[in-house]
Amino acid sequence: MSEQCMPSIEALRDFFAATDAGDLEDAAVRIAESVGVEIPPHTDWTTVEYEFNRLFVGPAAVPAPPFASAWSESDRALMGRATSEARQTYHRLGLAVPGEGVIPDDHLAYELEALLVLKSVLATEAGAPDAETAALHAWFVGEHLERWLPPFMQAVREQATEGGVVALVTEALAAWFDNERNSTAALRPA
Repeated sequence: MSEQCMPSIEALRDFFAATDAGDLEDAAVRIAESVGVEIPPHTDWTTVEYEFNRLFVGPAAVPAPPFASAWSESDRALMGRATSEARQTYHRLGLAVPGEGVIPDDHLAYELEALLVLKSVLATEAGAPDAETAALHAWFVGEHLERWLPPFMQAVREQATEGGVVALVTEALAAWFDNERNSTAALRPA
């Protein structure tokens, strides 16, 4: 995907924060439009919601939990080191997760929101961006997300309906992440 065919972080965040079929449809349509793909008009959004819940929410154990700690911790337990890293990053940006300490801070939607804030801060700094903020952005992408997004996306690819909406969004997330990783590579320590 070219840069102009990149999904927006906002739409990706909204997809993974969705609470019902309407939210999923709204975010997925924006993602599809941004990458030049058409979602079939006969898509059953209730079925998409079912797949989303089966993969990411539960109530049963999910094959692709959207939490960094589920993929970064040796025991796959939530609220571990990755959660603490995410919380510290948010605090450095003046952010906090609603229900902090109750809801894992390292949910993909929250992490994408933090990246939105980081990119906004970097974009509004005239001239050269603040080195500390640029380094935090590079670390968050190249270290924190790098540890867990690739195995998360692989699990989704293995479990999602081929050619379905969740598969489409996962490929858009992968393209976005590759672009983001490439754009921050020069700022990461060798």
